[in-house]
Parts: sequence; C-alpha cells; structure tokens
Amino acid sequence: MADLQTAAGGIHPGKPVIWPQTKAQSQSQQESQTQTQQTSTSASQSSSSSSSQSATQSATATQSSQAVSSAATPSSAAATASASTAPASQSVRELTINDVTSHLTSINLPATDANIKLASLMLRFGIELSRDNFIKAMAMMEGTNKSSSTQEAAMVLLTKGITNSSEAVKMLSNQLSETPNVTGQLSALNSSLSQLAGSIQMNAASFSPALMTQITSLIGQFSAIINDLPKKYKFASDSASAVGRDDLMNDIRALNSLLDGIQNQALSKQASATPENEAARSAIIAASKKLGDLLENLTSQALLSQRSSKNYMGQQDDYLYYQIPNTMLTPPSSVEIIVKQDPTRKGTVDLDDTHIAIGLETEALGKMVVSIIVRDKNVKMLFNTEQEETKKLCDSENVNLKRKLSEKGYKVEECQARVNKTTCSIKPFLIPLLGLERLFRIDSTI
Repeated sequence: MADLQTAAGGIHPGKPVIWPQTKAQSQSQQESQTQTQQTSTSASQSSSSSSSQSATQSATATQSSQAVSSAATPSSAAATASASTAPASQSVRELTINDVTSHLTSINLPATDANIKLASLMLRFGIELSRDNFIKAMAMMEGTNKSSSTQEAAMVLLTKGITNSSEAVKMLSNQLSETPNVTGQLSALNSSLSQLAGSIQMNAASFSPALMTQITSLIGQFSAIINDLPKKYKFASDSASAVGRDDLMNDIRALNSLLDGIQNQALSKQASATPENEAARSAIIAASKKLGDLLENLTSQALLSQRSSKNYMGQQDDYLYYQIPNTMLTPPSSVEIIVKQDPTRKGTVDLDDTHIAIGLETEALGKMVVSIIVRDKNVKMLFNTEQEETKKLCDSENVNLKRKLSEKGYKVEECQARVNKTTCSIKPFLIPLLGLERLFRIDSTI
C-alpha cells in the first residue's frame, strides 16, 4: 500500500485523484513486477530457427534439407546437434552475414542494410528470426529514429513478451542511452515541491482552509517519502515488495493526479489571472514534469526487471534492476544494482544462491562495478575499476573484506580486482549480447 494518506478516505495505489475532496473509489491495480535478465561470468546460449528449405529431388534419391541458424556457443551448438533425430550428415560453421541475408529473403523480407542489422541484433539477443518477430520489432519502433538504443529497447521488450507498446520502447531507449540519475531526479523534485508549497501558501485565497491544510500535508508527506527512500531498498528472500519501488510509483501517480485537480479547478484558466495564480500554476507544471520524469525512470527499471517470456529462446537468468539514491557519494549519484531472481519463486531473491552486480561512481574512485556470486555461503567477488589506484585500494582491503564476510557466515573463495574500463558499466550485465562470431549455423541433411 502506498504511503500517501488524505482526510477524504485515502489514496488507493495508483488511483487517479481528480480532486483531493473527491470520495475515493475502490479499485485494484497491479503493478507489473519486474525482473531483468543478465549474466556476467558464463557464456549464454540463445537460438534462432530459420524456415525449412524446399525439398530437392534427384533421379536416384529424395532428400529433405533443413537449415537452422543457432545463436549459441560451440558447446551448445554441439548439444543442439546431438538433440536432432539421427541425421545422416551434419555440418556446423560460423554464422555469416550472407546467412542472415539469405534467411531474410527466405521469409519474404527485403535484405536491406537496415534489415540485416536488425536481424543480426535479434540473433544476438537470442530471439527467433521469424517474419512475425521481425514485423513486431519494426512496428514497435515505428515513429522513432530507430537508433541503436531504440533497437536494443525493442529487443529487450521482445524477450519479455511485450510486443505492442511503442511508448515503452521510447521510454526504455532513453534509459539505455542516458541512464537518468534517480538521485538527481529526486533532489530536483524535492526542491520543486518546496517551491510549490510556498506558491500555494502565497495563494491561500484560492483555497479553503481545510483544502489548504490537506494539500500542504500531502506535499510534506511526499517530501518525507523521498528523504526516507534509501532506507526502503532492501532485498529479502521472502518478498521483493520490500524493495519499495511500487509504492513510490503509486504515490507519484496519486500526487500527479492531485496536482492536475488543483490546476484544473482552483487554478483553472477561468480563475482570475493574478500573479499568485500564475506562480502557483507554473510551480505545478514544473513539479508535474519532474514527477513524470521520475515515473518514466522507475517504469524503465521495472521493464528491465520483467521476467523473460516463456517463448524467449535464450538461456539468461532473470534479474531485478534498481537505481538506489545515495546522497553520501560526492557528488550525489545513484548506485545501480542488479540481483538474480529466484527462478522458482516470482519476485523473490534466494540469498544463498544469487548473483549481484553493483555499479557506482565517485569523484575519488571513478567508475567501479562489483560482481558478487553467492553459492551456499561461498562467495566469489570481482572488482572492475577504471583506475589503477582504485584497484590497489580494493586489493588492500581484501583481508578485511574476507574477515567481515566470515563474521556473517560467508566464505570468500575468490576476491580479485582488475582495471577494465569496458566492464565498468552495468549495461553489459543488463543486456548481455552474443557476438556474431559466437553464432553458429547448423545444416542437417535427413
């Protein structure tokens, strides 16, 4: 349940509030629980099947040939080969652009440079390169610039079974290309709400005393929620709802609806155009914009955390993705964290069998990503840094870290630090792509 409360009976999670004195209606709303796929230490396998080739006949024998393009590692390619039904002969080779081109033609799609690029990306994501999937991807990107981040966003959504939302593509594309800083967004929103409260106080004549008290109280409650938010982010084995993102999203919707109600009624264009009214209207517009930006960021995190579709052919684990506000860093910035989800229970984390990646950046340490794998209280840790000084600092704290984890009942089997700028980002963990050089084509003659 969300934290905002009103004297008019309360605000249901996510319920549109047109006016704070309107009696609350009962309404159920489910937030899409999110999980994200990622792996950092093992090669993933994904496959994409092409259509069967036409049968050919000769004077002496009749054979049918079927070509399958598999996005897989060599080991998984061999596994695919052994799974086939006693083929008379079989060849495995690296997938080439010519194979992609031929397959596009075979499914009646023009083999343009843009289509070849998109088809290759689908294979790297482990998405079946079918005509239906290709058309879905194109439809989701309609009206966009079809940039690299837009295409990646469409692929991510396809793996999660979301195929009918171009708005989600735009939202996620912005997240992948810019990674909005939730800490900065919360700070800007808090400042905007303070200005809004001041503007409303200066325009008290437009509101009844009871309404004035209610509005001020709600804005104050939301500011307190923002300040207390870092304490709500915790991962437990019993429930992912302890993380607190859904409640915040519901409160944002409720407050935004409240501000819309104030602007449309007490501060409508029909009201007197006094300087106080104009100032309050401007403050509401500014606060609503910042609420919208924050909601888009949180929704994008939720999309990245969505569990993979059953029809997805890849073998990635599902992960939860969060940006956690941290004002202790200099300058204040967010800590990105992904946590492997328990595959047996939706929305939960098995703390004895998990993989965690934490990304942060400080002025002193630079960028750093810590990868932690836990198996039955045995821990392996890898610190990826972009500065040699940070690596040395991590090495020097190795003994202390092992001792502290030992006190918590964990045994550190491995703890390494390395300088690697390319891995000092959470994005490769969120979207692990196979290189085309690791995709294989299997031709079987039956």
